[in-house]
Amino acid sequence: MSGSSPEKDLLRIERGREILAEEAQAVLSLGDSLDATFSRAVEAVLSNPGKLAVTGIGKSGHIARKVSATFSSTGTPAFFLHPGEALHGDLGMLESRDVLLAFSKSGETEEILALMPLLERMEIPMIAILGKPDSTMGRKAAWTLSAAVTREAGPLGIAPTSSTTAMLAMGDALAMAVLSEREFGIRDFASLHPGGSLGRRYFLRIEALMHKGERLPAVSPDAPLRTVIVEMTAKKLGMTTVIDGSGHLLGVLTDGDLRRTLDSSRTRSLPILDLPAHSIMTRTPATLPPDTLASEALTLMESRQITSVVVCGEDRIVLGVVHLHDLLRAGVP
Repeated sequence: MSGSSPEKDLLRIERGREILAEEAQAVLSLGDSLDATFSRAVEAVLSNPGKLAVTGIGKSGHIARKVSATFSSTGTPAFFLHPGEALHGDLGMLESRDVLLAFSKSGETEEILALMPLLERMEIPMIAILGKPDSTMGRKAAWTLSAAVTREAGPLGIAPTSSTTAMLAMGDALAMAVLSEREFGIRDFASLHPGGSLGRRYFLRIEALMHKGERLPAVSPDAPLRTVIVEMTAKKLGMTTVIDGSGHLLGVLTDGDLRRTLDSSRTRSLPILDLPAHSIMTRTPATLPPDTLASEALTLMESRQITSVVVCGEDRIVLGVVHLHDLLRAGVP
């Protein structure tokens, strides 16, 4: 029965380090195999007017899916093509202007070999990343890149470990070499990842997050404090805008303003709940236009130590309010 002890912990850690070292060495050794063929493969992808189809089966298929996603997310239109399904109709996903990138450990994958005459007929060239470059696929591919390893990491040396790591690393090298020659920057990457932190930083705007319409807290300048409290409580933002009859911003009232008013209530001639909003509002609140990036709004809030910003259009027409919690819930970095 397995268990844990300091001795077993050390043994397991050492085994893990050995595997990592073996796989790292397998990747490092690939650099020595690169030659002009790698450059030609990069050029083939760069000059390709169509899409990059990426294929493989089994563990190589998993690598192919990942590399396809990497190309797609960095400006090269790519898709995964299952070689078996391609032989049963999915070949229609290919066009004559496409390029195929194939992964195989043995270089003898039957399904891909069966595709090759069809690719030749369609004039679709193939880049092959192979564990055995001197194989049928290696000899027939237009460009062959070696992902050969001396042995698989692990006690048995048979489970795909170093070989899949090597194929993945070579696929990434190809993708990043292509990326480095494209006019593809951070904003381009962010545009393809709108749900990620970069996408939110460069493209999410406060108009998409602001409270507006019935969710917008607003009172007139003559509204008594009791009305202000009801509005702030109902809208749950800890503040309310003060607007005129045309929707122009006159000021804001925050829960901080309420506390300060309560502290100074003894000096007031009117009962505190009868005080008009305009007498205690902040007349120069922070405002931003609706197309402001959410990341910029967050920076403003942090620098001014405030929790909300009024969103205004032309002539200080109130469009909405964005709260710090809205930005944090959206994952704005």
